[in-house]
Amino acid sequence: MTPRSRHWQLAPASHPAGIVQDAADIEQSILNILATRKGEDVCRPTFGSGHHDYLDAPEDVLVPKFVREIMLAVQTWEKRAVLEEITFEGHAPHLYVHLHWRVADAVAGEIYRTVFQVA
Repeated sequence: MTPRSRHWQLAPASHPAGIVQDAADIEQSILNILATRKGEDVCRPTFGSGHHDYLDAPEDVLVPKFVREIMLAVQTWEKRAVLEEITFEGHAPHLYVHLHWRVADAVAGEIYRTVFQVA
């Protein structure tokens, strides 16, 4: 598939099109940031999110630390997205984080939701 947008990247192997574009590209970038622990990327040691450090913390500690670390990571590494809200569903070990975000340069943009499971 040929990209039709200036915002695109290769998709995960499970994606049928082979590339993701537009808002799906931004969402994939957010998921890549959140899947990466700080220090894992040798060329960019500060890339990623520090929320992984709190996985074993009690929920009353985990939730505010997750919000802080996720907000910092997305603000630092994905300038095209603005996080509007972070909500949680379930309880450990089946905790889901819902990121409500919009495209940064959209004035009255649509709110998107990205969900990832805390593992």
